[in-house]
Amino acid sequence: MPAERQDYIISLLRRNRTIRVAALSEALHVSEVTIRRDLERLEAQGVLERTHGGAVLTQHMWYEPLFAQKDQLYLEAKRAIGREAARLVSDGETVFINSGSTTRQIFQHLARAPRVRVVTSNAAAISELAGCGEGVELIIVGGTYRWQSNSIVGPFALANIAQINASKTFLGVDGISVQHGLTTPIQEEAGVARAMIDRTHGPVIVVADHSKFGVVAAFSTCPLERVDTIITDQVDDDWRQALEAHGVRVVVAATAA
Repeated sequence: MPAERQDYIISLLRRNRTIRVAALSEALHVSEVTIRRDLERLEAQGVLERTHGGAVLTQHMWYEPLFAQKDQLYLEAKRAIGREAARLVSDGETVFINSGSTTRQIFQHLARAPRVRVVTSNAAAISELAGCGEGVELIIVGGTYRWQSNSIVGPFALANIAQINASKTFLGVDGISVQHGLTTPIQEEAGVARAMIDRTHGPVIVVADHSKFGVVAAFSTCPLERVDTIITDQVDDDWRQALEAHGVRVVVAATAA
């Protein structure tokens, strides 16, 4: 029965996060056309997102996780991602970096780069770049401080960002979705990230650990087509293929052995 098949698909997705049409067709002894029809119905319900040859689980984020809590999760993975991201910054560049526990890890490695201008809404940059010398020029956008995300938001922040032309933007995100793109549960955070993207004449680089894949929050930052690169700690083949189909380059950062 369709309902029983769809319950099985949901339970399998919750265990594995991704599924393949061919494998489901074989396991349930029905045609691939039938499986695709089931996936279409489940996608309409917001349970999953279809990809080429399968589907990925959709996880809805209903509230904002606190920065202090996020900062302790997947710490080694975030350090590796931050190190890899810093390697993409060249001498003399002006770069945007938004709020987040993963973007925080970029600052430590940027301190080793000569003559870099960092424009950020991430208040953690002040302590991370303290004592780095004259090599890094730090600009904190003015505005309203949000303790929940340790960030600066609001009209003043947007006005400051609008005066700057950056060569790259590094974005921390709460969710990455094939259908919905980059999302966050806080409207003001999405606004700051969009403003940074709009004032960037080079690549937009997302830094995100694997837990962000398939997560959808209330407010959209941008579609995947606006993203050039995602740096992560691990990604399965289905997600890689789905991202690359949208023109996104995927870089897996090597963690310390």
